[in-house]
Amino acid sequence: MIVDARTYAIKPGQMPAFLKNVEETGQPLQRKHGFEPAGYYTVETGAINSVVHYWKWENAQVRQDCRAALYNDPEWSDYRNGSSDKMVSQENRLLQATDVVEPFAFMGNGSKQGFIDERTYSIQYGQVPNYVAMTKALALPVATKHGWQLLGYFTSITGRISQVVHLWYWDNHAQREAGQKGAVGDPDWATYQAANGHRVVDQHNRYLVPTAYSPIK
Repeated sequence: MIVDARTYAIKPGQMPAFLKNVEETGQPLQRKHGFEPAGYYTVETGAINSVVHYWKWENAQVRQDCRAALYNDPEWSDYRNGSSDKMVSQENRLLQATDVVEPFAFMGNGSKQGFIDERTYSIQYGQVPNYVAMTKALALPVATKHGWQLLGYFTSITGRISQVVHLWYWDNHAQREAGQKGAVGDPDWATYQAANGHRVVDQHNRYLVPTAYSPIK
């Protein structure tokens, strides 16, 4: 599986109208042409007034074919005319699923305070396979023991390569704080950091809040 992860910056004050157009017109058209959403979010921390959406694809060719069919649909032009004036910028990156976890097998708990912690780590050149393997072997058991719920673990195909992107689901911020404290204080976490920490060049994260029509809530 590959994932098209897209971030759109929206003009201040235009978010409600943009999201309404996506829900009522955009997503039905995309589904009609084979698009499968994995999540649709607004950004709570980081570049606010942004939306982040994840799309699942069997491979890049299927994605290309479905996008071509969508762009040839006259209704898509009408949808874009209703959204383009509300956007500031768009960017995307293609991500490759790994075997750390089955991507999007977990669909959330429906918590009203639920959110996604999306984390992106840049890894030393040539070290991504080793980093991913070590994460699966040493980090994931510790995180799982302390209540972390992994939605997906990916490597970058386009954009900034040599990156890993992981998505963690939390029912609320208190749960995340407790889970973070438990994992960091676990002796096995120190073992993991010693084995893998040197491969990380930089890291950043943002909190994503599911929209009403996001598959993951």
